[in-house]
Amino acid sequence: MTRQHRNPQHRQGSRFGPRIPLSMALLAAVLASAMGFALLWAIPARTAAQVVPDSSPRSLPATRISGPDPKIDGILDDAAWAEAPVAGDFRQYRPDPGAPASQRTEARILYGTDALFVAIRAFDSAPDSIVARVARRDEDDRSDRVGVLIDSYLDRRSAFQFTVSPRGVRTDIRRFDDVEEDSRWDPVWDVATRVDEAGWTAEFRIPYSQLRFGGAPLQTWGIQFHRDLARRDELSLWSPTLPEHEAMVSRFGELRQLRNVRAPTRLEVLPYAMSRVREGAAPGDPQARESQASGGADLKYGLAGNFTLDLTVNPDFGQVEADPARVNLTAFETLYPERRPFFQEAAHLFDFRISLADGEDDLETLFYSRRIGRQPQGYAESDPRFSSPAQQTTILGAAKLSGRTAGGWSVGVLGARTAEEHADALADAGTSSPLTVEPRTDYAVVRALRDLRDGRSAVGLVATGVARDRGGADLLALPRRALAGGVDFRHRFGGDRYQVWGWVLASQVRGAAGALARVQRSPVHLFQRPDADHLTFDPERTQLAGTATMLRLHRISGGPWRGGLGIQTRSPGFEIGDAGFQRLSDIRIGYGELGYERSEPQGPFRSWELYTTHWSAHSAGHEPVEVGGNVRGEFLLNSLWGGWLGVEYNLEGISPWMLRGGPGFRREREATGWAGIFTDSRRELTGRVEGFWSVRPESDSWRWQAAPSLTWRPSPWASVRGGPFMMAQLEDRQWIGEADGPDPTYVFGRLRQRTLGATLRADLAFSPTLTLQFFAQPFVSAGRFEDFRRVADPQARRYSDRFAPLGVVRAEDGSLRVDLDGDGTAEGHPNPDFGFRRLRANAVLRWEYRPGSTLYLVWSQGRDEAVAEGSFRPVHDLRSLLGAPSRDALMLKLSYWWTP
Repeated sequence: MTRQHRNPQHRQGSRFGPRIPLSMALLAAVLASAMGFALLWAIPARTAAQVVPDSSPRSLPATRISGPDPKIDGILDDAAWAEAPVAGDFRQYRPDPGAPASQRTEARILYGTDALFVAIRAFDSAPDSIVARVARRDEDDRSDRVGVLIDSYLDRRSAFQFTVSPRGVRTDIRRFDDVEEDSRWDPVWDVATRVDEAGWTAEFRIPYSQLRFGGAPLQTWGIQFHRDLARRDELSLWSPTLPEHEAMVSRFGELRQLRNVRAPTRLEVLPYAMSRVREGAAPGDPQARESQASGGADLKYGLAGNFTLDLTVNPDFGQVEADPARVNLTAFETLYPERRPFFQEAAHLFDFRISLADGEDDLETLFYSRRIGRQPQGYAESDPRFSSPAQQTTILGAAKLSGRTAGGWSVGVLGARTAEEHADALADAGTSSPLTVEPRTDYAVVRALRDLRDGRSAVGLVATGVARDRGGADLLALPRRALAGGVDFRHRFGGDRYQVWGWVLASQVRGAAGALARVQRSPVHLFQRPDADHLTFDPERTQLAGTATMLRLHRISGGPWRGGLGIQTRSPGFEIGDAGFQRLSDIRIGYGELGYERSEPQGPFRSWELYTTHWSAHSAGHEPVEVGGNVRGEFLLNSLWGGWLGVEYNLEGISPWMLRGGPGFRREREATGWAGIFTDSRRELTGRVEGFWSVRPESDSWRWQAAPSLTWRPSPWASVRGGPFMMAQLEDRQWIGEADGPDPTYVFGRLRQRTLGATLRADLAFSPTLTLQFFAQPFVSAGRFEDFRRVADPQARRYSDRFAPLGVVRAEDGSLRVDLDGDGTAEGHPNPDFGFRRLRANAVLRWEYRPGSTLYLVWSQGRDEAVAEGSFRPVHDLRSLLGAPSRDALMLKLSYWWTP
């Protein structure tokens, strides 16, 4: 069962609110809001009205196995199943919430000495219409599915989900916060399926070692069964709930009278051995070959008090896909997703987001696990001083402790140590010597959350810490110590229709004066701004402290109307970048939101929603940073075609960041918008198109991007997905640099940039445990500057008065000659034009040769090329990219799951 999340690409995001568009856009937003909400009553409801299910919780008596355990073969003929009570009368979650399921389903459950057993019979009046595809574990294969969800803590907030398709493709999900889910959890369990003339069956064996529960002699667990009927896109549940409840685990039924169920000694060891051969391993030498053998291990051990200890030594990246190629022309860091298995599992325990916007591009979080094992901060591959690469910092070891106390505290603790890294630095005489490029570092994060009122309220604590070796930290101008943490809460009231939640955080970083000067001058803080009276740059500072707060009140369930208010503040000294991911400090944001959602069929729509959000942001010095708003909507038709669209306005505001340490700059008004459409995902060939645009008329700047894609499933065992992505922009005020002199000179250019790329994925499943996956992403981008200007009056009312022209002469090699320091002599400057090309490709053969044990064979290739030339010639660029030196790697990895 997969909860219907809003597509993350439906919501583009500005810095402060969910994304959408201006003066003309302001009028469009108001009109769209009025027209959209007027339609709420104009669209007729379908005759089949929503059925409100019985609110009393369903229950099953737990039945202990009195004879031999059932044989896991998908044939439900074992004598034990005849003793188990039947869970039936499933109700729809979609498309007709609350109505009886269109096909009958029966579930049974038994418990034995060391495992839980589940049998599900999915009756089908048209068994030849059962959708049964073969795919990799946890892959969304668009098949029929059945499953069981177990709230063994009975906390009404978390659950373990086990799902299977008719072909035996397994999906396992860890549920948390009632409605959230994490599919990166991979327990070891067994299941068998069988298709027959009555439909199909599934028989599960779930070891107690893969669950977490208390030690009481008599227990009650939360229980739920589900069924996905692919040809109708129907999800039905045994213990019914409605989408408008915004609840899942809290609506489970109960499995009662579990007697003397004991968790076994939980010890799992997953050692692995890896062999790697790389070609092109040395910069500038495509023939260089490097062979490497390594190994490591993950260990999981169950401690007393229902806690689990996870240890890892030398964890590796095991991803199929590489990080996406991007050209980042901003002052801010690029966020990349976590792909390492150790850090992915139970990541929700440490996920503490601090951003108000909900787009992935706007994510800010107190703990960003990719800080651990990052690329050394004192090393750059393009730096000619270094003769040997250092792509990642070695993780010497990491540990996680997680669990839940009998008193209702959920606790997670993570610690890791990374090694000191060196690179060979070239001296003038051609000799080399090792130079520290990353100090030895310890990382820690602690999260504790206490549920109250059956999970409807909670209070929590969170803390992160980073400690670096003093010598290396001072050498690289990095903080020696960084601490951050605080408290948070949530509370539902008004019949669970309303929720208020918030947090208070504090941070402190310490180090040498050079390190703290670097922090103060970073794009996150910009303490050196000359016009910010509330900021003071102190070059002698050895510590920096700050605070942040957030408070939100929303109506989250109980009818179609939704909405709320929220505020967030960050002091100028708030700094979490050593352990977390942060783009901004010194900000105060307030917003209001109103929305309407229909989850039941209505006219041509299966479901739809319309929202409008408006926000205002100021600095602590009362500078009006941003005022904006948006209108956005999503819809799903009865044909299962769907889409999304939105429009947003941003009025004039003072940007503290545009001059990167200079005075605030008056940013012109902007309109943006986005839209997308997708076809019926049940078909063999499906498509999707999404696009985005923005325009700033005063500066004659614009941008658009589009990404069409197709998915083809030629057989139940194969699928191919891919498509191009394109972007073009004319940016009138692209930052080039700052020239020193009696008065700083801030130089901007008019940039014309174009980007073309493609993403291709192909999957071949020989069986649910043997799959081959291929991924490739070519990417080319070029930018050429057409005009150069300096900032004359950064806050002038007229846009044209904010700049003054610069007399720039281009040489034949593209370099510039311009007098930036005002001494009457033109100096030479590098060509700012750029061309960037990248290819990432890999193929992964994955074989789970026994439960929990896996063999990987991986081939990967990388090609990169950068030129100081801004002509965009896609065919020429792609040919040049394919002719660029490649870095090839062949890796064999074998893991073995062992438990006593």
